Amino acid sequence: MKLERLAVTTETMRAGMTLRQFFEEAVRSNVPGLPFVDETNRIIGRVSVRDVFKHIAIPPSVVALAGAVGDRTDRLDLSEKKILRALASPVDKFVLDEVPAVSPYSSLVKALAIMEAYNTHYIFLIDQGDYVGVVTRMVIAERMLEVLHAIEHGHVHLPEEGTVG
Repeated sequence: MKLERLAVTTETMRAGMTLRQFFEEAVRSNVPGLPFVDETNRIIGRVSVRDVFKHIAIPPSVVALAGAVGDRTDRLDLSEKKILRALASPVDKFVLDEVPAVSPYSSLVKALAIMEAYNTHYIFLIDQGDYVGVVTRMVIAERMLEVLHAIEHGHVHLPEEGTVG
């Protein structure tokens, strides 16, 4: 399974953009994170949906006691005003320094291992410094099922073990 065929093409985030722009692109692309680039388009970080929610919606004390929090948390919920304020925030405030990345020609095993090491569900594909796209665990799972269905319907034949195919 070739990573380059699994890449989801996305826009990049940069200084001056807002959380609203981040969420719009992440939702449009159905990815949990986007690269953050400098003025030369070099990736210098990433913005993660999970991390943004952690900062704008979940007080640290609630995380520590998550199992004990009751179902009625009206005082803790995000109000429309708080959401609007948060979405107007600069995306720069939410940039993570670690950038899980591989070449589009890397193996699937390497990509999954790096995702595991970074405790993330996605990895950026970078080819000679240029951003190619993002691969998510869900895209990999979806492609595995497509291959399985093609094999079951006789549209694809597996190569013999140990041969290149």
